Amino acid sequence: MLASPFHSHQGQCHQPYYYQCLRSALLLVGFLFLSACAQQKPLNENTQAPANTSGEVKSSGTMTIQTSQGSFELEPTVVSYAPQTFSDPLEAINRPIFAFNDLVFRYMFIPLAQGYQYVVPSPIRSGVSNFFSNIREPLNAINHVLQGEGKASGTSLSRFVINSTLGLLGFFDPANDWFAIKEQTATLNQTLASYDVGYGSFLVLPFLGQTDTRNGFATVVEGMIHPINLATDSPQTLYIQAYSSFHAFSPQADSYEILKQHTEDPYLFFRNLYLQGVLRDQ
Repeated sequence: MLASPFHSHQGQCHQPYYYQCLRSALLLVGFLFLSACAQQKPLNENTQAPANTSGEVKSSGTMTIQTSQGSFELEPTVVSYAPQTFSDPLEAINRPIFAFNDLVFRYMFIPLAQGYQYVVPSPIRSGVSNFFSNIREPLNAINHVLQGEGKASGTSLSRFVINSTLGLLGFFDPANDWFAIKEQTATLNQTLASYDVGYGSFLVLPFLGQTDTRNGFATVVEGMIHPINLATDSPQTLYIQAYSSFHAFSPQADSYEILKQHTEDPYLFFRNLYLQGVLRDQ
């Protein structure tokens, strides 16, 4: 998630932050259109398959990855055992950023995430996750409307009202626990995809990791209109959104190391892993 430093509160706007965000948005828009003609389907040639990844591979092809936080499964449509080659026009830029991120992840983010998981009790982490899920329910509602899903939009708004009141600002989820109203997440990235906007090109951002130009643009826009902007001022908004991203990353810290150490070219592996997920969800 991109944390936007833009903030508008009671009609006030801090222009330096606004222009910084505007430049970021325009940059990503430029990437989106420049890469619109890029090949978005896998090419026919194959690359060398990565070494066998740690974990149990079931007969269905699903891979179970074991971490200190439990296990999770990767679908066979996401992990390819005869990996495909994707068009990657920004590879010359992406690779150095990926190498930089790898150092940051290994020596800062992963140790911090592991410490965070160890020190903060699971019920508190669950409450924080509920809070951040609840605060973005208005964004879910907007995207459902843009996707023509009026009923789903009403569901998101109902969840927001119930959890913000009965759920004590969203730290609990009575909408699901008491009324069986399940969360239906919808992002601007999904909205753009529903209008057949291509993902553009694979993109690696400093600190934030892999994304694509469509998703990067969508995340910047959502960061600028996120409801947290109505409740906080800069730079507190930036700190809260950065914490939200770190909190979401922390359970995945171990899986990054496990997957990375069993592949000869981590950049290609994580790129293909990401883009196969993009194609699967389209």
